[in-house]
Amino acid sequence: MIITYQRPDALEPHQIDPDAPPADLSPTGAECGRTTIDVQGAEWRCTRQPHPVQDEHRAAYDRDGDGPDGAVAIAWTYQYALTDRNIGDGIDRALPTRSLTVTLSFPERAAHGINVDVVTRSMINAALDYFWEGDLDDVTATTTLTP
Repeated sequence: MIITYQRPDALEPHQIDPDAPPADLSPTGAECGRTTIDVQGAEWRCTRQPHPVQDEHRAAYDRDGDGPDGAVAIAWTYQYALTDRNIGDGIDRALPTRSLTVTLSFPERAAHGINVDVVTRSMINAALDYFWEGDLDDVTATTTLTP
């Protein structure tokens, strides 16, 4: 995740930041709902409907928050961007994709006392730790066990 805007701490709670991006809240009240955590550890929820050809999420202050109601508190994006192949429909499919195959082979005698499900989950979790938070929605892990 890349934070593209965060409200400065020096502002008074109800002071408007002229450098803040517009909230672009949906008139229908539709919200994205994606969440992120800022550098101070506060969780934010995207409060605007996804906009075509954009990959930026914005979270606005709610009523009686630490900033002006409806003003953007934080904006963030992920490290991938739209490509020419999918820019027309406004959906970010995180193209292109890559596949990584890891094969763990062992003789039957070495498998005694090993819980294959636990080993598999451990290997997947270790791999997922290398990806950014925003990428995890686009990462797929599959396993195959052969005798």
